[in-house]
Amino acid sequence: MANTVIQLKWSETTSTPASLNVAEPAYSNTSGKLFIGQAGNQVIAVGGKYYTDIVDAATNLNTVSTIVKRDSSGNFSAGTITAALSGNATTATTWQTARTLGVSGDATGTVSVNGSADANIPLVLTSSGVSAGSYGSATNIPTFTVDAKGRITAAANVALSTTFNFAGNTGTGTTATGGTVTIVGQNGSGITTSFADGTDTFGIGVDNTILRANTPSLIQTIDGDITISGNLTVLGTETIINVDTLEVSDPLLYLAANNYTSDAVDIGFIGHYNNGSANLHAGIIRHAGTKDFYIFDGYNVEPDSNNVIDITGNGFNKANVFAGTFKGNLIATTASVGTLTLTNDLAVSEGGTGASTFTAGGIIMGNGTGALSVLANTGTAGTYGGVDRTLTVTTDAYGRVSAVTNSAIAIDAAAVTSGTLPIARGGTNQTSFSAGQMIVFDGTSQASRANVSQSVTGGLSVANTISSITFDPITGGVTAYTGSAIAIGASQITSGTLVTARGGTGLSSFTDKGVFYASSTSAIGQATSSTEGHILTINASGVPTFSHLSGGTF
Repeated sequence: MANTVIQLKWSETTSTPASLNVAEPAYSNTSGKLFIGQAGNQVIAVGGKYYTDIVDAATNLNTVSTIVKRDSSGNFSAGTITAALSGNATTATTWQTARTLGVSGDATGTVSVNGSADANIPLVLTSSGVSAGSYGSATNIPTFTVDAKGRITAAANVALSTTFNFAGNTGTGTTATGGTVTIVGQNGSGITTSFADGTDTFGIGVDNTILRANTPSLIQTIDGDITISGNLTVLGTETIINVDTLEVSDPLLYLAANNYTSDAVDIGFIGHYNNGSANLHAGIIRHAGTKDFYIFDGYNVEPDSNNVIDITGNGFNKANVFAGTFKGNLIATTASVGTLTLTNDLAVSEGGTGASTFTAGGIIMGNGTGALSVLANTGTAGTYGGVDRTLTVTTDAYGRVSAVTNSAIAIDAAAVTSGTLPIARGGTNQTSFSAGQMIVFDGTSQASRANVSQSVTGGLSVANTISSITFDPITGGVTAYTGSAIAIGASQITSGTLVTARGGTGLSSFTDKGVFYASSTSAIGQATSSTEGHILTINASGVPTFSHLSGGTF
């Protein structure tokens, strides 16, 4: 059995076989164990990858649930070892030799220990060399030296000798430690000063002769007129003018002066109002995006920080333009002035059609004051009538053909009351026929022919086939016939496959070196293999098949 593969019983889903015959082996790829059967259908594990993995994982390290092996020096690591020990370690209550433990450095001390009891080492700090005492006072500043370990290694008092210099818009001076600094307002300046001893803070105040901000966001009100002879430049982002009349001498009001380098902001006028329930805006702008002018009303959004109005937003509404009591006209005097574009269709009452598009070739229909509309196609286009047709025509309210009935001419047989239908018109050219007689065309019309008796002698075997038949040219009766034995050559079978019920194989081709076996009444089966070592076995369905010898599955 060279190169023959013998397989054990195996499973890819069950970890342990339920039963095995005596000495029958089986392997589970699920549990990785090799089993063998014992008497009484007992199953025991005898090896497998599960156990070899445990052996291969053995280590001298302290690893849980792992087999321990010694290293090259015969040692291994472990946690708690529960075992009986021999030697001094099993009975020792003190150290075999007492030892003296000590510390050195910035703190020193020693203690003798034999392991029979707890022991403390009394520590003695070494002197830092700094004299004990207090440092610093009202007239002295303490100075310290600290080493890398955070200890003060030197301390001293240094007399306070700082001098402060002062200077104002006019005048300078100095003061030594303990002097007094006085801050006063100039005579007539409207500035007064104060000092709070409890909080050590200075206060500087001004009277109503000085322009100042009463609150962080408001400017003090100036009573009376103010005249600025030079230019007024305001650097803030917002200028508010609360006046009844604003008079500007310049005939042109210049807006967006800072828009030279780009075209990024909307230019125009905007006003605010409240419609009783919401704050709204109205105005005239040139939009930076579309480059078009808009008159709007009812805008419920504040312009953004870039002074751009969202003309696509839900709150943007285009406003009407009126001239006097009637809507004014928008007039382009020449074609070069521009194109007038209407957003909505021009109504019939305004001289328009009320519609924006019409179907090409459609018929336009008026609808009172409503929009002009296109009549729907009646769907009657086409060619009607003929020598064998009758027509029924229906028109709509506009005189158009709305329906056509194109019917074939039909004449009921009852309507033919005279004449005889000739052969040329599909008739018989006769008005009557003899009952039970054969109808024969005699050259001019269909006529009755008397029946003629015919006889044929002889007979045919069931294994023969009729090879020739002779008919009477007038009556059509059989006058003679001949028969031959049925014989079909193999070359005559040009299609289909002969099934086993007819003595065939049911197959149209065979696989080289295949083995045949009974399969069904329609065809025989084939078992083939090109793998060396395969043998013919029976699968779980009882079908012969080539495979390596297998113990089956569990």
